[in-house]
Amino acid sequence: MDLALSHPWVLLFSPLALLPFFGKHLTALRYSSLSVLPFDPLSFLLFTLLKLIGAGVILLLLIALAGPYLKEQTVQRLGQGAEIVILLDRSASMNENFAGRYFGGAAKESKIAIARDLLSDFIKRRKDDFFGMISFSTAPIHVLPLTQDKTAILAAIDATRSRGRGVTNIAPGLAMALNYFQERPLTGSRVILLVSDGAARIDLETQSTLTQLFHQYKVMLYWVYLRDDRSLALDSKPTNANETTSPEYFLHQFFQSIGIPYKAFEAQNPEALQNVIDEIGRLENKPIQYTEKIARQSLAEYCYLLAISGILILLFARYFELKSEQDLSESKKWSGRE
Repeated sequence: MDLALSHPWVLLFSPLALLPFFGKHLTALRYSSLSVLPFDPLSFLLFTLLKLIGAGVILLLLIALAGPYLKEQTVQRLGQGAEIVILLDRSASMNENFAGRYFGGAAKESKIAIARDLLSDFIKRRKDDFFGMISFSTAPIHVLPLTQDKTAILAAIDATRSRGRGVTNIAPGLAMALNYFQERPLTGSRVILLVSDGAARIDLETQSTLTQLFHQYKVMLYWVYLRDDRSLALDSKPTNANETTSPEYFLHQFFQSIGIPYKAFEAQNPEALQNVIDEIGRLENKPIQYTEKIARQSLAEYCYLLAISGILILLFARYFELKSEQDLSESKKWSGRE
């Protein structure tokens, strides 16, 4: 444990703890001859113990005033989960529902609203995961770095209530998401969770760069494809397919070809999306090692509690001392009357 003091100069008064050992602390009693009195080791021990308790009380109060605390600590822990970067599509098409009807960004029926609610539930259920977030349309926006602060990530998800704009341009968002793992130690599963209802053409040079980064950082990719009734399944090759008219199909083919753990989930309705999120939760529940910071902890209250306990013991002893003196005084009065 790494201990420190906020006001160490207070300990300059620690010699005050010797005060109980000076002066007389017991009531003097007259007796015919001290030589007749036997040595009482128990009384001597109790008397010395009370002095030590008094000294300890003074010292504890001084230590408490000095402000003792444990410094911030970094602890390595082992949990269950993954490092997950949520790559969330914020293009205009995400304002539509699964039937292709357009809604405003705040409408509960829109794809972004349903995805937002289910992602929030997913995050709340995850215990040890690190979450980061990027939103993208024409260009990506860094929203939140990888963190275990659930309040922050839930607030970031909730901030997607504004209306989406622009087109779906996935490549820059993927590159930014992969860079989240740069210079981070590999301590568990790494996942990019792509939530999108479309795709765009990725040129060969960008494909090569993304492939290299996926392998370099050892990242898995989950694509939650929110397709409506007008869209084809990812594995269904369209007639006269090309990267302009069917970008989702070719993007799916690219992800399958780069040799990384990849899984595509297709959701055509809110219920299917719920099942997809649940399945991802089951898949990514592996051991993960992470670093937890333990905040500075004050120890002054413990010193005060011990000091109060010592004071109560001294008061208890003083009570019996006064009671004994009172009984002795009354005994002398009765003896005088006889």
